[in-house]
Amino acid sequence: LASIVVCWFSRRREFRADSGGARYAGTENMIAALERLKGGTAPMPDGMAAFGIGGGGMLALFSTHPPLDARIAALKANRG
Repeated sequence: LASIVVCWFSRRREFRADSGGARYAGTENMIAALERLKGGTAPMPDGMAAFGIGGGGMLALFSTHPPLDARIAALKANRG
């Protein structure tokens, strides 16, 4: 259970980091960067799962990064 809590805080920290990046580089630039990450052509290697990137369902509880779509939506909601 402790791992789930740690991962939750890590996902919250990612949203704050995105917000900070938007302040320094501009919201549109940050959204474009995240969109670029989404559009990668090569699939993620299986070993990337260890970093908590990707996955859904129950696996999302142990993910250290929120889904890119959620990060982009948060930036769009805070731009105005």
